Amino acid sequence: MITKLVKFLKNNYPDSNINDYLDSKYIQLTAPQLKQIADALNSGELTTKPASACGAERFVFSFGETVILVQKDTTDSSAVYQAEFSWETDFLAIHSTRSKGKGFYFIAFEFDNDYQVTLKDTDKRLDDQVRSTEKEQEMVDKIMPILKGFMSAISE
Repeated sequence: MITKLVKFLKNNYPDSNINDYLDSKYIQLTAPQLKQIADALNSGELTTKPASACGAERFVFSFGETVILVQKDTTDSSAVYQAEFSWETDFLAIHSTRSKGKGFYFIAFEFDNDYQVTLKDTDKRLDDQVRSTEKEQEMVDKIMPILKGFMSAISE
């Protein structure tokens, strides 16, 4: 999945920052590993830590068919993280067979030290694509507990 995504971005969005991620950590979790993190959070064995406690400044996090590119914004003294949530989908290809974004859906967002999310605009969209801010927020809300648990699990 990650190989397809990198190739897609290089071919269709040469100005994207994908090269910034090629030397970063790539972490892919299996369903049992995700369950282990969720169980540890629920039992109190793993406590949520601020995002800034995570030592990784840039990483690619993958589970299932989902890829999240995360990069700490070091231009500000407060901990802000830029992220792109993407997944491969055949459903979107139906809308435009000529679209260079065919097969991938992207949601850009940022989050702060307390994991408070703000959706951001992205140029990675299909032609004539109808996007719903409410649906995108719902999707990000679903992945944030996973991302928060993962970042807490690898924190120092």
